[in-house]
Amino acid sequence: MRIIKTHKNGRQSHVNAWNASSNDIVVTIDAAAIRHNADYLRKMSKTDIMPVLKANAYGHGAIPISKILRAHGVKMIGTATIGEALMLRKSGDNGRIVAWLYDVNGPELGEAIRKNIDICIIDSSHVLVVCKLAAKHAQRVRIHLFVDTGINRAGIRYTEAIPTALELSNAPCIALVGLMSHFTQSELPNDATTHKQLKMFRELRDTLLRDHNVAFEHVHIANSGGCLNYDVSDFTLARPGLSVFGMDPNGKCNKNLWPAMTVESRIIQIKPISKGDTVGYDKTYTAKKNMLICVAPIGYADGVPRSSSGKLHVIVNGTRRKVLGNISMDQIVIEAHPNDAVGNTVLLFGSPRNGATIQTIYDVADASNTIPHEIVTRVNSSMRVVMKYINV
Repeated sequence: MRIIKTHKNGRQSHVNAWNASSNDIVVTIDAAAIRHNADYLRKMSKTDIMPVLKANAYGHGAIPISKILRAHGVKMIGTATIGEALMLRKSGDNGRIVAWLYDVNGPELGEAIRKNIDICIIDSSHVLVVCKLAAKHAQRVRIHLFVDTGINRAGIRYTEAIPTALELSNAPCIALVGLMSHFTQSELPNDATTHKQLKMFRELRDTLLRDHNVAFEHVHIANSGGCLNYDVSDFTLARPGLSVFGMDPNGKCNKNLWPAMTVESRIIQIKPISKGDTVGYDKTYTAKKNMLICVAPIGYADGVPRSSSGKLHVIVNGTRRKVLGNISMDQIVIEAHPNDAVGNTVLLFGSPRNGATIQTIYDVADASNTIPHEIVTRVNSSMRVVMKYINV
């Protein structure tokens, strides 16, 4: 993988992360879109935001994105795993980082405490372990209590939240700084389940303060859908993830969010096939006439969902083209036009803001029977991808 950064003054800087990449697959990330989305999410949520950079910042590159956000005034960053948080620390990020998934008996928890990372308590049995590690390292650990209000994944059971909060607030090596939860389906406006979760979360916050004098520096439940669809202005933080990168979790284009990622390949071969010829593995496409096809060196190893075989289109020379046959690991076959040439750009998806004929991430997700999250998190998992950052 190679990383290219284009700064506002036009200067480029290069980082060779691995030497197997070429210019055959280029993923362009627009830092201006990231900054715009961060500002819009602050405006919509009426809170400060803690962008969640899990899964390599939804495939956009956690380390470069963290630097863009820090330079834009973001004070807190969230990650899913402690390993992701430690990676950011090792990259030189000295700001507040919050992580909530970890093996309580693994070595990373102690390292996270030493590295001054905010830890989330997701199980009451973890309290004693964290307290012992904090005492061992002679450090006071910042803790966020992660309460399950109905999603039934990682998190303290709601009925255990108050006794666990009291235990944490009385522990000498603990600074209980946060109360958090997570929505189940906040991408749906005016959803009964989401309103119920908000009610439960607010009641817990208010009860802890009123009856037990436990106050929190940070109170946060809103993910991207929460920021966009619900009033969360009485909390101190929101935790947008997908929307930071310009995608609405409802699966539809939101003109107020600027997509940050563009994925392109290029034509490496053009050739004719005859009527009756088949294309690709399993012969799922048969030519109905003599025609031209072209090949682009991008496939399911590079994040193009194989499930979109037979349904996917790409953009070549301003026109929408069908991808023919089954998608391979390393290449796709596309219907070609006579004016196409080797080296022409093949656009998988990008931003509609530039006014050109475009295909969005939503189009690819629809063709793949999946969600945009899954596609963007897989795109740059291939070492063959060049990551290009513009407007940094």
